[in-house]
Amino acid sequence: MKNEIKVLVVCSNNDYELFKSSFAKLSTEVQIKYYTDSYNKALELINKENQNIDAIIIDSELEKGHLINMLKEYENQYMLSRTIILDNIRLDCYNLEFSSNQLYNILPKTYKMEELLENLKEIKLKTQKYDYYKLTIYDKISDILKKLGISPDKNGFHYLRKAIYECYNNPSLMSNITKGIYPLVSSSFNKKESCVERSMRSAIETGWDRGNYEYSTELFSNCVDFYKSKPTNGEFVAVIVDKLLLENGKTAY
Repeated sequence: MKNEIKVLVVCSNNDYELFKSSFAKLSTEVQIKYYTDSYNKALELINKENQNIDAIIIDSELEKGHLINMLKEYENQYMLSRTIILDNIRLDCYNLEFSSNQLYNILPKTYKMEELLENLKEIKLKTQKYDYYKLTIYDKISDILKKLGISPDKNGFHYLRKAIYECYNNPSLMSNITKGIYPLVSSSFNKKESCVERSMRSAIETGWDRGNYEYSTELFSNCVDFYKSKPTNGEFVAVIVDKLLLENGKTAY
């Protein structure tokens, strides 16, 4: 089948049965080609059968404390971008040096099967080796936010991504975040401006405490004293927008 998605599932037997029944109801595209409840066996399959695996679903709590070691042993680093990790969104665990050039697909344990299916379809479309400079701006923003320890299960993640994206396309918005960004984002998500501002600030503060220290320090350099303060919403958005503009050979004005 042309659109068939060949999947390796790494989870407990009970969860495996749930995957089978759920995918059978939702789609004829997903084929669970391999299943194991062992990280060692999964690694063996990934390194040996990577040409026959479109996507990988891994329960992070199957063998607590051993998932990171497994990810580090991928012989084909491209398979990292085809891996979906079911976790409690403890992204700080994945902000390691070996993952600095990879995108992780991390879903909270409260995920919906429809959401997981959409992730599998997106991964199926990845036909080229991961290249940061070939990603869309939206993808790059997501990558940066995750490295900074801001998890996708937080509303603030999505508000910040939208704010950064809009400022990248219209840098003049950065000069007045209160009258420019908050109204725009609140309108997009149908939320109060105060809720948007609070969620963005909370996401930044959480990420600042648990994110990749080296990456945060490099990105914000002299703009913020890492130990004394956290960036404001406006500073946070502006620094990331400036980084993206420079990388793409653009200027703010």
